Amino acid sequence: MRFFSFLFHRYFWINLLVFIGLFLLFSVVVLFSLKKITKWGESSIIPSVVNMTKEDAEEKIEAANLEFEVKDTVYRKDLKDGTILEVLPQAGLEIKSGRTIFLVISSKRPPMVEMPNLVGRSSLRFAKIELESRGLILGNLSYVPSTEKDAVLAQKIGNTEIKGGVLIPKGTTIHLTLGDGLTGIVVTPPFVIAKNYSDVKEMLESLGISANYYFDKDVEDTATAVVYRQYPSALNNEKINMGESMDIFLDTKIPQNILQDSALKSRLRQSK
Repeated sequence: MRFFSFLFHRYFWINLLVFIGLFLLFSVVVLFSLKKITKWGESSIIPSVVNMTKEDAEEKIEAANLEFEVKDTVYRKDLKDGTILEVLPQAGLEIKSGRTIFLVISSKRPPMVEMPNLVGRSSLRFAKIELESRGLILGNLSYVPSTEKDAVLAQKIGNTEIKGGVLIPKGTTIHLTLGDGLTGIVVTPPFVIAKNYSDVKEMLESLGISANYYFDKDVEDTATAVVYRQYPSALNNEKINMGESMDIFLDTKIPQNILQDSALKSRLRQSK
């Protein structure tokens, strides 16, 4: 009995009532705070802001007691930068106040994409697929003699060759140089011994002749390297099919043992 005697003491009941009162007060404060924080019972209508500028849309969204984030940008050169294209969720829906809605806006600046490397590994069909998959435009097609019909031999923006891996604006037009297959025309290869790499490259391209260039290990500046051997030779009435490649060997200078060839000496004197 003595163990339960405290239940009949008035201080116990006073403390119990104080505890219950504080607990109820704390619960009311917490519930009221949560209601304010979560905006319980408050709702907003998503405003229609499509075709508005981001600045004007911001005022309308704030007036609706909502937040916003830009989810995505879409290249549209016909619209002012920052024009609202889409609202997510859609306008007119009722959502809890203070929530975030997402905007898709326009941009006059096209996104950058990676230029694919089409040279030497792509046919026209696959080159077109590669370009279109990156949002690039297939431009003019030019053909030069080559053993591989429709193989991509060069890729250009305007008249400038562009390498694979370079970032360029989406929507850029890419011009391709393609092989037209063997033409059946047999020509005498040009004499290019003692000419530098830049001149030889320009000469062969103007003649529609492709070439494989081999630089000796001593060559540091390819532009000033000189040709010391070519195949087919231009000295022994050798011929080349239009579209076939020449092999060009370059070094810093022509080796002395090659200069001893009498036919070569004579041809070099004639070409001076």
